[in-house]
Amino acid sequence: MKKMLYEKGRKMNNDKKIKLWNVFRDYMEYFLLYCFLGWVYESVWCCMIYHHRGFINRGFLFGPWLPIYGFGFFIILGIFKILRVKKPLWVFIVGTVVATVAELVASYIIDATIGTPMWDYTGYFMNFQGRIALVPDLMFGLMIWVAICLIQPAIIKLQNKYRSSKIHNTFFIVFTVLFMIDLISRIWLGSNI
Repeated sequence: MKKMLYEKGRKMNNDKKIKLWNVFRDYMEYFLLYCFLGWVYESVWCCMIYHHRGFINRGFLFGPWLPIYGFGFFIILGIFKILRVKKPLWVFIVGTVVATVAELVASYIIDATIGTPMWDYTGYFMNFQGRIALVPDLMFGLMIWVAICLIQPAIIKLQNKYRSSKIHNTFFIVFTVLFMIDLISRIWLGSNI
């Protein structure tokens, strides 16, 4: 009887560990994917604006990721859950407003801490002190709409399909380790900017 209870307890313990691992992996995959997509967006955007300079790595890390986009995704997701935003039009509208406010607040924080702006929208239509502007903020709203309405459901579907795949787990571990090495190496080597 004791042996049977022990085995049942061990199985329940293993099930909890597997569930915890799956939750960690799922959310870390979201984070890494949106860090990468943000890096692609920023790099392409800056190459289009400053095309005479060639490719620009917009990240402060060596690798192709911008952590602010990963964190931003979780903030947006949390706000949408609190506000119960689900309809695509409202995803775009609320996403645009939240991104605009976040960019404005971030610009003041960056000015106060670093002392130099990291972006300047002075020449853009409907800009405010070069900190925010209509076109970039609409782009952020569109990106949020694409992420929430198109990319996220596809990711969840793929994760559910390949949850126990060894290849999936291997790729996840490799990319997570590369990201962590990149992040930690910045402590010693300084910013990429």
